[in-house]
Amino acid sequence: MRKYKTINNIFIISFFFFLLCLFSSFDLKADNVKESRITINWEEFRSLLKLDVDEIRLSWEEFAKLMEQTGAKYEPEYRVDKGEVVLTREEFKKLIDKMKPPTGDELTPPADYILIRATYNGIMGKESTSFTVLLNLEIFDKDKKTYLKIPLFQESLAISEIKLDGNPASVITQGGWHYLSTDKIGRHLVTIGFSVKSSPDKGSPGLNFSIPQTPITYINLDIPRTNLEVDIQNAQGIRKTEIKNHTIVKGYTSPSSYMNISWKEEDKKIKRGPARIYSEVFNLLSIEADAISVTSICELNVMQNTINVLTLTVPSDYQVIDVKGGGLGGWSIREEGERQLLDISFEYSFEGTKVLTIKSEKLLEEETIVSDFDGFEVLNAVRESGYVAGEVKSDARAEVGDFENLEMIDFQKIPYQLSNLSARPILFAFKYVRHPFNMIVRITKYEKEEVLTSFIDFAKVLTLFTEDGKMVHQVTFTMQNLWDQFLKINLPENVSVWSVYVNGKREKASKDDDGRILIPLMRSARQADGSLIPFDVEIIYSESLGSFSLLGKKRHYFPTTDILINKVEWNLYLPVNYDYVNFVGDLNPKIEEVILVSESEMRTGDDISDEDFEEIELKEEAAVISAPVMSRKLDDLTLNKERGQIATGKAGLLSLKVNIPISGKKYSFEKKIVEREEELFLGFTYANELIKRLVIVILIIIPLAVLFKKRKMFLPIYRVMSRSFVRLFDLLALALRPKEFFIIITVVLFLWILTKTYWYYPLLSFVLILFFVVSVVRFVKSREQ
Repeated sequence: MRKYKTINNIFIISFFFFLLCLFSSFDLKADNVKESRITINWEEFRSLLKLDVDEIRLSWEEFAKLMEQTGAKYEPEYRVDKGEVVLTREEFKKLIDKMKPPTGDELTPPADYILIRATYNGIMGKESTSFTVLLNLEIFDKDKKTYLKIPLFQESLAISEIKLDGNPASVITQGGWHYLSTDKIGRHLVTIGFSVKSSPDKGSPGLNFSIPQTPITYINLDIPRTNLEVDIQNAQGIRKTEIKNHTIVKGYTSPSSYMNISWKEEDKKIKRGPARIYSEVFNLLSIEADAISVTSICELNVMQNTINVLTLTVPSDYQVIDVKGGGLGGWSIREEGERQLLDISFEYSFEGTKVLTIKSEKLLEEETIVSDFDGFEVLNAVRESGYVAGEVKSDARAEVGDFENLEMIDFQKIPYQLSNLSARPILFAFKYVRHPFNMIVRITKYEKEEVLTSFIDFAKVLTLFTEDGKMVHQVTFTMQNLWDQFLKINLPENVSVWSVYVNGKREKASKDDDGRILIPLMRSARQADGSLIPFDVEIIYSESLGSFSLLGKKRHYFPTTDILINKVEWNLYLPVNYDYVNFVGDLNPKIEEVILVSESEMRTGDDISDEDFEEIELKEEAAVISAPVMSRKLDDLTLNKERGQIATGKAGLLSLKVNIPISGKKYSFEKKIVEREEELFLGFTYANELIKRLVIVILIIIPLAVLFKKRKMFLPIYRVMSRSFVRLFDLLALALRPKEFFIIITVVLFLWILTKTYWYYPLLSFVLILFFVVSVVRFVKSREQ
C-alpha cells in the first residue's frame, strides 16, 4: 500500500512537469514567429475602401440616430435605395459637423448636506435624563474639498460624546451651538450622547430642548413611573407601555426644531352622574306673504356628563325645515300623543357648549289670521330660558295680542343673536324664563303696490334736420333694470331703424302687435354697496317730414316709452341757412343756440342727398366734441336703409352702429320727470335768410322814406342838434390843449392805478401811459414857447 502511494505521487509530479514544458514550448514558438505582412498597390487599396465612390450608405436606424444627435434641426438631402439611406460624401460631412457632442451634465446636489433621520433614546433618572441620539446624514461631493460645519445641539446641553461612524468626531462650539466639522462625503452615522436636567417626581414634569430639524424623528423614552399621561409635542401615534415600574413611550414626531415632552398622572376615574342640560333659545319670527318662518338658535351647555342625543318639542302647527350645528349626525320628527318631537343625534358624545340652528315655518291661508307660537322646548333641561322677536318681510302688518309667561323687553336690550339675524326693524321682543309660554300674533295682509322694476335716469336725444326734410335721431337711455325683458318705444310711422345697442353691444330689435319697438334689456349688476350699475340703451332711426321752404313751421314728437324717465335732454341741429323763432312744446329751453358748422371735416345738411340716406358709408372715427365739430365713434361698416327696417312681430336683423353727420344750429331743451307713455313734442317757426334780409331792407327803407317826405317838419330839430354838436366840438378842442390835456390824462391815469384795474386791461394801460407821455411832452413844449 505504501509502495502504491509513492508510485502515485511520482505520476502526479511527472504530469505537472509535462504540462509546464508544453506551455513553455508554446511561448517560445510565439516569440519566434515573425510579423506577417501583405503588400498591395494604391489602386487596389482605394478599390478596397471604395474611396472612389462619392456616396455613403446607412441603414435607416443609423440615419435616425445621427439625426437625433443633430437635434433634428438640419435635414440633409438624401435618397432611399433598397431600404438604405444614401448620402453624398459632402452631405454626410455636413451632418457629422452638426452633430452635438454627448452631454455630460452632472446633477447638482440640493445642498451641501442633508439630515435624513434622527433617533432619540432616553432614560430618565432621578436628577436628569440621558439621551443617545443616532443621526443619519449624507454629505454631497463638491468641486473643491472643504470642511463643513453641521449644527447639532445648543451648548446648554451637557454633551458626553460625539462620534462619526464610531470614531471620535471633530466638534466646534461657536455662537452657542455645537458644530460637527468634517470633510468626508457620503452617508454617515453621528452618535451623540447628552443629558438634560429633569426629575420624574420634583419640579416641572417635562423636557424641553432644541434639536436639529429632520424629516424623520423617532423618540424612545423610559420614565421610571407608571400611571402617567405623556404628551410629546408634534408626535404622531404615541405608543405607551408599562413594564414593572417604568413607562416606555415611543413615537414619531413631525419635523420640528424643538423637543417638548410633558407628563402628568392619569386622572382617576370617578363615577359621574347624569348630564345636566342648560339651554337658551333665541326665536326670530319672520312674517312673510304666505308663511311665518322661524329661526331658532339653541345654545346648549352640558355639564357633569356627556350626551349624544337631544330631544325638543316642536311648536304647534309648525314644520321643521332644517337643523344645523357642529358634529350633527342627523335629525328626525316623531309623533308622541298630540305633540311633535324633534330628535337630534350627534356624531360623538360631547360635554360643554354647542350651538344649534333650527328653521321651521307655518303656512298662512286667510287674509286676516291669528297665529300662536309656544316655542321649542328642550326636554330634560335643568333650566331653560330664551327670547322671542318678530319682523315683517312682506306687505302685511303684525300685532301681538294676548301673551302668557312672557315679559316684553326694551328694543335696546334685544340680544345680539336676534339683532344679527334680522336686517329689518324688530316689531316686538319678549323674554321668557321657563316653559310653557304662548303668544298670539294677529296678521293683516295688504294688497301689493306695484313698484318700479326699471328706471331711466337720463334720456338724451340728438336730432339732425336737413333742408330736404330728412331727420336722423339718436336716442340714448341711461337706465337701471331689474326684471323688465324689453324697453318698449313708440315711434312715428314710416321710420327706419338704423342701429340698436345695449351696454355697448349690438342687439336685435323687434315689433309687437301694437307697432311698438321692443329692445331686449340686460339686468343691472350690483355694486359692492348693493346699488345698481346703470347701462346705456341707444337707438338711431330716421324719418322724413318734408323739406324746408322759405317760411314755415315744424313739429316733432319725442319717442314715448313704457318706463319712467327722470330727465330728458333734447338737442336739435337745424340748417344754418334759416332763422328759428317761437319754439313751443312740452320742454323748456336749456341754453341759447350754439352754431356748430364744419365744411372741411363733416357734411352739412345740404350735402346729404337721397343716395346718402339709402347707403351711408360709415367711417371709424374717435368721438370728438370741439368748437365746430361733434362726431361719434363708429364701426367700419356700410349700412343701407333696408337693413335697419324691422318686420312686424318678428325679430329684426343685427343692427350696426351709425355715425350721424352733425352740423348746423344747435338748440337744447330739457324736461324733468316724464311719465310712462307721456307724449312730448317740440315745434318752431323758421324763415330763410332771404326773407330775413328782405324784411331788414324794408324796415330800413320805410323810415328813410318817411324822413324824406317829412323833411321840412324835422328841420328845427336838425338845427338844434347841429348847435349842440358845435358846442361839443368846442369843448373837445379846449380839452385837447396841452395844459388841459395833461391835467385830464394825469387824473385818469391816477384813478386807473388806484383801482388796480391795469392788471386786467394791460393794453388799455399801455395806451394811457402813452397818452400821458405825449401830454407831458406837449405841456413842456408849450411852456418853452
